[in-house]
Order: sequence, then C-alpha cells, then structure tokens
Amino acid sequence: MKTVGFRSIVLYILLAVFLGGVGYMVANQFLHGREWAMQPYNANLSGQMGDIKDRNGNLLATSQDGERLYSEDDTVRRALLHTIGDTAGYIGTGVQSVMGDKLTGYNFITGLNQTVFTSMTSGLDLTIDQNACTAAYNAMAGHNGAAILYNYENGDILCKVSAPTFDPAFVPEDIETNDAYRGAYLDNTLSGSFTPGSIMKIVTAAAAMQVWPDSWNERTYDCWGSENIGGSDIVCLHGESHGTQDMYSAMGNSCNIYFAKLANDIGSDILQRKAEEMGFNANLAFGTVTVAKSTIDLANVNANQLGWAAVGQYTVLANPYHMMTLMGAIAKGGTYTQPRLTEGRDLFSDRSPASRKLVDATTASQLKSLLRSDVEYYYGDWLFPSGMSVCAKTGTGEVGEGKDPNCWMVGFCDSAQYPYAFAVIVEEGSGGIETAGSLVSAMLQALA
Repeated sequence: MKTVGFRSIVLYILLAVFLGGVGYMVANQFLHGREWAMQPYNANLSGQMGDIKDRNGNLLATSQDGERLYSEDDTVRRALLHTIGDTAGYIGTGVQSVMGDKLTGYNFITGLNQTVFTSMTSGLDLTIDQNACTAAYNAMAGHNGAAILYNYENGDILCKVSAPTFDPAFVPEDIETNDAYRGAYLDNTLSGSFTPGSIMKIVTAAAAMQVWPDSWNERTYDCWGSENIGGSDIVCLHGESHGTQDMYSAMGNSCNIYFAKLANDIGSDILQRKAEEMGFNANLAFGTVTVAKSTIDLANVNANQLGWAAVGQYTVLANPYHMMTLMGAIAKGGTYTQPRLTEGRDLFSDRSPASRKLVDATTASQLKSLLRSDVEYYYGDWLFPSGMSVCAKTGTGEVGEGKDPNCWMVGFCDSAQYPYAFAVIVEEGSGGIETAGSLVSAMLQALA
C-alpha cells in the first residue's frame, strides 16, 4: 500500500508539472505569439501581407506571388519607407512591423496558417496623403531630417517623412557601409531628437506668461547683437542688433539676447517645470511605438547656460512628433488630439486616458497670437496657401563640428478648413525660413 501511495504522489507531481508546462506554453503563446510570428526571419511573412493604401486609395504596398511589392513610383517608395516599413523588418516603427498581424491575418489559434475559418486581412487604409509626403520629401532636397503633419481635430497623420531613406524595392548593396545611409533604419519623426534652436522660445515665452500673467508683454530688453551673460557672450544670429524688444518683436526677430535675459529673470526651476508641463522629459504615447523624448535638464546651470537653453541650445533636444502635438495643443486651447495612422482602435490609434493637456487655455491663446504675428509681420503669409492663417516659429539649432544648423519650423493653421499642426526639421540647412519654411509650404500646398 505504501508503494501504491508513493507512486500516486509521483504521478500527481508529474501531472502537475505537465499541466503547469502546458499552461506556461499557452500563456506565452497568448502573450508573445504575435511577436514570435512577426519576426523578420520568417521568410513567408512579407509575401502574404495584405495591401496598404493611403487615404485616397493609392496602393503603397501589396503581395504578389509570395513577394512584397511597393508603389510603382520610386519617390513614393522613398518618402514613405519609414511609415510603411521595409521587407526585412529592420524599421521597427513601420506599419508592416507594428501591424503585421493585421496584414497577415495572424490569430492566436491558427497563427499564420490560412484555413477555411481564417483569411488574410483585406489590408490597411492609412490616414497618410501620398502627395503631401512626396512633396515634403522633394522639398528636403537630399538633406536628412523629418517632416510630420496631422489634423489636430481628428488626429489623422497626413504627412510623415524621414530621411535618410532608401528604396525598399531595390535595397542598396552598400547600405551597411555607405555613410549616406547611416541611420536609414531610424524614423526621425518618432525616434529622433535634435537641437531645437529658437522653437524653444515658445516654451520660454509660456513660462514668462505664467510668472507675469498680466504684464508679460510689457517687459522689454535691449539687444545689441551680443552680450556677456554669466561670464560668456550670448549672441543673436549673425550678430544682428535688434534694439529694444518686447515679446512680440523678440519672437518675430528671434532675438536670443531678449530670451536669454528673460529666462534669467524667470529662473531655471520655473523654466524646467514649464518645459516638462509642455511635454519635455515625458513619454508621449503613439500606440505601442516608443517615441523619443524631448529632453531638458536645467539642474545647476549658470546664467549663461540658462540663457542658451532658453533659446534651444545648451543640451536641450526636441522630438518632431512631440513638437507637432505641442502645436496641436496650442491650436486647440491646450489639449492635443491623439495622432493616428489608421482608422479605428488599433496599435496606431491609441486612446489611452493619459492627460494630453500641455498648456492652459489662456497661455494657448496668447501663444497663438505670438505665432500668428511671426507669420503675418515677419515671415510673410505669401509663403503659404491662401486662407490657411498659419501660426509658426522657425529655429536654427547650432550643432557644431563645422556643420550647418538644424533648420526647424513648427506651427499650425488657425483654420477650421485646414486644421493642420506640423513640425519639420532639416539637418544642415541654410535657414529656418529658407529651408524649413519651404518644406512646410510644399506640404501645405499639396494639401490645399
């Protein structure tokens, strides 16, 4: 009897181990099956994906005879590489990687196998506008950078372009060794961060509006092109002297001296908190994709470092996706609409309850007035299609090492007909208006 009892215990133990193993396997299949099935080394994966189309029905990717094919237009292929993704799956933020299960018809029960009970999905319709993307890509004129624009009312991303890029239909043989393709697998709109230059003055202005809510525009400072602040010089672009400036003229002239002095009167702690309220050092959501942070650290800075940080230099970095959502928030009274690449509830149309409030309504209205003044009185409405009422700020982020600056333009259209918010950055450009402004103009013309 003792032998039978001992054997029973051993059998129960073995049964428990077996059931535990089965449970572990099923749980992992449920939790990680999609990731395992979507690995790039699955040779059959790309050849059975469904169609991807833009918002107007233009075919961007399809499968034929077990091969993944892309748009017939090579410019479209290059412009939308980082949005669609590559066949090998190296671009992890592309639709083909993030939403591969929807494109292949993967499910927990049958995996990637096509049965009488399952069928390949009909594909995905993106919110992207092919023509706006090719216009942005062409306007980059061979430079690296990023351009992203969305409808700040409904969240549709209409333009999303990153460079360097390559043709996914004819992958260069020297892509791993040619410096021209360095960083080509990185989507700069989501995963890049860059020295922002003068677009940071929007944040500094918002901090001043908090400290002096009734008199922020009454504060004036003199600019003679260069001034010793904190033991070293802070200079305006090209050493230009602006004379006596208030907030509106300083923003329009992009006066470094004004905003450096303003920041030192505000204080590093307040500027740091305001920047973080406006999305710096925060993980912004884009479905399951991790977006690079915009970063700022003003701990233990001296007066000179604070002055340079306030105008977007020092160690400050900005991400294009974040800057686009910040512009959308200012346009909408302080809270931004969650961007999306596809319709419905999926990995690219996150509807998480996390707060999207970046500024209060009063500050949003005041910043809108400042940014509208920039275009109306300094840049010129002639840059953009008629009736869009563009509000914007340019920036030239100095990066050193003998390189030309990062050229930015961020902003939005204060228009019910064209509710667009945007952020563009072109590396080693010739100037904010000349380089980034022309890119924004090309995007908006394509959407007009």
